[in-house]
Amino acid sequence: MPPRRFDGRLLKMRRRAADMPQRVLGREVGVGSHEPVARWESGKSIPPAEKLPAIARALGEDIDTLFPRAGAPDLVDLRCDAGYSQSHAAELSEAVSRFRLGAAERGVRTLDEAALPELADLYGVTVEEVQAAERRSFGETVVQETADRSTRRLADTLAELMRGAFPESGLTASELVAAVNRKVGGEVIQAEQVDALLGGASAEDTFSGGAGTVVFEALGLYFDVSPMVFHDGRSARRRILDDIRFLAAQHDVALAARGGEDGVSPAFLAVLNELLADEDESR
Repeated sequence: MPPRRFDGRLLKMRRRAADMPQRVLGREVGVGSHEPVARWESGKSIPPAEKLPAIARALGEDIDTLFPRAGAPDLVDLRCDAGYSQSHAAELSEAVSRFRLGAAERGVRTLDEAALPELADLYGVTVEEVQAAERRSFGETVVQETADRSTRRLADTLAELMRGAFPESGLTASELVAAVNRKVGGEVIQAEQVDALLGGASAEDTFSGGAGTVVFEALGLYFDVSPMVFHDGRSARRRILDDIRFLAAQHDVALAARGGEDGVSPAFLAVLNELLADEDESR
């Protein structure tokens, strides 16, 4: 599967927003000093994949937001997301050697049945998830049998808005696409994508990169609703927090008070008050 995407500039922005020195982040993730962190942020190197969970935890970030990955995990992904190198995982396991684990991760030789529950426990997932990841390591396509509740909610929200636009007949996917693209003055969405969303597909599976955010903005503009209605609760909170952190970074102020015990920093509150005052004056 594709590895998690790493952006040194984003890491720097998040670290500064958390008011965390490089040396502290280096200590938190076990690399000893500020030097590896400085190389990561400058683009001179990237951290080992098994260090990404520790980096996300240290910064109080969701790993899927800070280091997104397209697609479901294979065996390497499960191990790295649990924070283990291959040798460390094998050391902690009694049922699989490093050689056998490496062979399974490369899609050369399957794991023994006895190793499955042990690895599931070590990685913090179910046996079924380990089996599905193993099949992906061998190049098999693993089909999700049921739609996630969040994707079902997205499908229902979109269908309801399409029906409400023209109560007599509703909107077809093609009609919606034509109307939305005309509204924003460009081709941002296709009929096949609307059909996929209505069928229960997730935004991650339907759009690549940041295209989903652009589409939700366009749909919100067309239906005159907040783009947030197309997000599940978790992703909506994630986006709000991302925007807040970006705002803090743009103004070069700490988001949280030192140590986080006193909530939002006075400097960031001043930024918010200034923005609210500007908004009131513009009305």
